[in-house]
Amino acid sequence: MSSESQAPSSQTIEAWCVQASGGDQSALEKLLWAHHARLLGFARRKIGVDWQSKIDPEDILQEAYIDIFSTIGDFSYCGEDSFYRWATRIVDHRFIDHARHWRRRKRDTAREVHAAGGASSAHQSLLERCLPNLSTPSVALRREDALGALMACLARLPDDYRLVVQRLYLQQEPLSAVAAELNRSEDAVRRLAGRALERLARCLGRASRYLSTHG
Repeated sequence: MSSESQAPSSQTIEAWCVQASGGDQSALEKLLWAHHARLLGFARRKIGVDWQSKIDPEDILQEAYIDIFSTIGDFSYCGEDSFYRWATRIVDHRFIDHARHWRRRKRDTAREVHAAGGASSAHQSLLERCLPNLSTPSVALRREDALGALMACLARLPDDYRLVVQRLYLQQEPLSAVAAELNRSEDAVRRLAGRALERLARCLGRASRYLSTHG
């Protein structure tokens, strides 16, 4: 990461907010990259000690980022912190959904262990698949930055691309099962997944360039 990197200015944030609410997905990507650390911290505080064995903050953020991409037209800029405040409301709604789910079901130790680390490790595996040279100095992404960038990039994918990636690489379902449910051949699903991974890799390249300047 560049030693001269710096956070985006308030004027830049405002410009991105206006562009994003007008439908510019690249500007929205940058907003999520710029706010990811704060949003992850917010999600972790919401989960707290009581829920940390059941709910993964990165799971919540992934769902929230998808919601943010689909509802950004409802956002109106009203100050430098307005995007963050708007986004935290969406994160909060996703946390409430997860908490309600766990209250409805009986305690299950096996599921709790999976929830505590499953989402993070699945995203990490997907990240390594998209950027196999992540550990080399040429990739200017710290792990947390990289996972945040991946979540934003995944949220931006077209629905069919995102569904295949989530099912195959995050939920780790068999290719045959995904193909059967989507009523497509295994080869078709494999090709769709390949195109989705290419898009994710290009998006992560943009994130690396952004973070080398603003990280």
